[in-house]
Amino acid sequence: MAVELRRAGLLLAVLAPFAPSSPAAAQGAAGIASTPEATAQAFLVSVRGIRWDEAAELMHADALERFGELVRAMVELDGTGEVRHYLTGEDPAGFSTLDAGQLFERAVGTMVDSLPGFMHALFDHHDGVIGHVAESVDTAHVVYRTTPRLSGAVSEVQVMQLVRTSHGWRVLWSDELEALDGALRGVMLGRSRRDGGSTSHSP
Repeated sequence: MAVELRRAGLLLAVLAPFAPSSPAAAQGAAGIASTPEATAQAFLVSVRGIRWDEAAELMHADALERFGELVRAMVELDGTGEVRHYLTGEDPAGFSTLDAGQLFERAVGTMVDSLPGFMHALFDHHDGVIGHVAESVDTAHVVYRTTPRLSGAVSEVQVMQLVRTSHGWRVLWSDELEALDGALRGVMLGRSRRDGGSTSHSP
């Protein structure tokens, strides 16, 4: 769905106010995932806290697989084994056993830890969930306001896509995941430029 259409849908939220759910009030993972708002709030807390295992638990399988495919492609294109070891700390045999959630947690965690400026940009925000706009019974767009903790910073209204699963609501995509995706791609691009497109292979 086009960004413009999603943002237009935000205007509908003011016509039917929603009470944001707090993860602190939820009882266990089932409670956190019981509403789109609660899942979105818990996901934002995990991202701002740089807790990638918790973020992965709140992500939809398709979102995790997108990162898994990206990491596997980066490792294959590198061919030297350096990217694999840098992002996951595994040898080829160990790498082959990692599922998409583990690839997300390890690769994103390593990448963010190595980029202090990017980590600060992710962490230093205040978020407030406003409510959600339902696209269907099982899909929703959660509206939230995010404000950098900087003097004079201007808040922005963002949209997070969620899907209902058998385990409750899960995050399909968000601006935060878009930023992480772009940063991972930037790591590979930077290494390619530094190494001059090396195609040598090692175990």
